[in-house]
Amino acid sequence: MHYPVKSLRLACVYGLSLLIIFIVPLLLWQNTPAKAIPQVDWLDIATEGALFVLGMCWLMVIVSARPSGRVTNLLVVGLASYCLGCYLDLLDEIFIVKTLPVYNWFEKMPTPIGLLILTCGLWLWRDEQAVVNRQLQTREQFYRQHHLTDGLTLLNDAKAFEHHLLKQLAQQQPFGLIMLDIDYFHQYNQLQGAKEGDKLLSDVAQWLSTQLRSQDLVCRYAGDRFIILLNGAIAPWVSTMAEQLQYGITALGCEVSVVWALPSPKMVVDKLSSEPTKRPLKDEAQALLKLLNEKMSQQKLNRQPSNPQTTTVSAFHEPR
Repeated sequence: MHYPVKSLRLACVYGLSLLIIFIVPLLLWQNTPAKAIPQVDWLDIATEGALFVLGMCWLMVIVSARPSGRVTNLLVVGLASYCLGCYLDLLDEIFIVKTLPVYNWFEKMPTPIGLLILTCGLWLWRDEQAVVNRQLQTREQFYRQHHLTDGLTLLNDAKAFEHHLLKQLAQQQPFGLIMLDIDYFHQYNQLQGAKEGDKLLSDVAQWLSTQLRSQDLVCRYAGDRFIILLNGAIAPWVSTMAEQLQYGITALGCEVSVVWALPSPKMVVDKLSSEPTKRPLKDEAQALLKLLNEKMSQQKLNRQPSNPQTTTVSAFHEPR
């Protein structure tokens, strides 16, 4: 429903821009003489033309990328006014506008007004972004790289999680890791179709995000496997959290295998120690992830059913 509105808004901005680009020079052509070629400062035309083109590019990016709202309106109006000022300055290099006092007055207004409106929009965007950051905190923990975001679940991917894990190890703070794997997801995809499988993954990601504290992080590790970093956690709490997630996720109509791990004391590097035998943080992170994956593989092996088809059907049920 939002795409036609955005397309209409984009078309309006394009249409109004083209109208101004053609109408204003036409009016000036009829009322003022053009400068002779020797009088034209081509460097000024190049620089002011570049400012106008770049401003229009910024405007189109804002219109095409942002949702509707007050902040977007302020950004669009501010950039549009700034672009108009740049365009009028560009025409001033082509036409002799001193014969039009109204034009001289009007030419000076759009740029400062546009920058003022744009500044107000950016200030409100800052407040808006603070709210968005809080909403996404359990998904990214203030480390935003859009190319490291999973396109389906909108969670960070395994590479981004490794970055957070390395950061956590370097900070020398206690933490716990929980890994979840949806049981018989491959069979579910075959029975229900890829569309339903994608929906289940998206629902699980959304549900996990709502169950964590603001300082925790959930990422899509691989396929139907998710991994959670619990900041400042101790063993009893991590174990309890794993059990609660395993039970609570059945509300979505599926079952999961859950394993958890803590960094061993040997993995905690003493900041005061300069021993060359200490392993790099990257090796420690890989060891933790390997431990989790081995635990998960063993748990999956132990739960191998005698009748896979019957177990697959029973593992998925109507959401509660």
